[in-house]
Amino acid sequence: MAKVIIGRHETPCTFYVGERAERYRAAAREGEASAEAFLVEIAPDLVVEAEITSADQGKAERYGQMGVRELWRLHGRREPPELRAEFIALRRNAPPRRLAVSEVLEGLTPDDVCEAVEGVRFGRTRAERTEAVARIVRRRQRESVRVREADPPLYSTAAHGPEPDPGSAPDQVGPG
Repeated sequence: MAKVIIGRHETPCTFYVGERAERYRAAAREGEASAEAFLVEIAPDLVVEAEITSADQGKAERYGQMGVRELWRLHGRREPPELRAEFIALRRNAPPRRLAVSEVLEGLTPDDVCEAVEGVRFGRTRAERTEAVARIVRRRQRESVRVREADPPLYSTAAHGPEPDPGSAPDQVGPG
């Protein structure tokens, strides 16, 4: 899949949800050129970023002006070990505001995301890592499409998506 660029920023992980997800699927069925055009023209509903140092304070406003609906920032530290998630609602011509619960993936909380990330980090088998994510996926009510530079994940974020290929190699987890 192609790199997703929003404005001048290459984003690490973006999602289309609901109607935008359906429109992306339709564009992808038409071919790579249509999918690429969609990614350039339509902002994702959700951007997820891992913040290692301090966050770019103006980035949330820029994403909002581009049409992104929500930004999740994952903050992690090695010493002392800590993982924190922050959900931010974005709108054009409005200041970003913090959320206790996602508006894009209804019912999902920052604690849910931290739980899933920790489960993936410390899962010893693919099944344990997949189940860590599946727990939070089951909590949400809408389907989404994940778009990123690398190949799609081995598991589906859709409620009734395909199962992972048991014969494929394990994916990488943890710091890298």
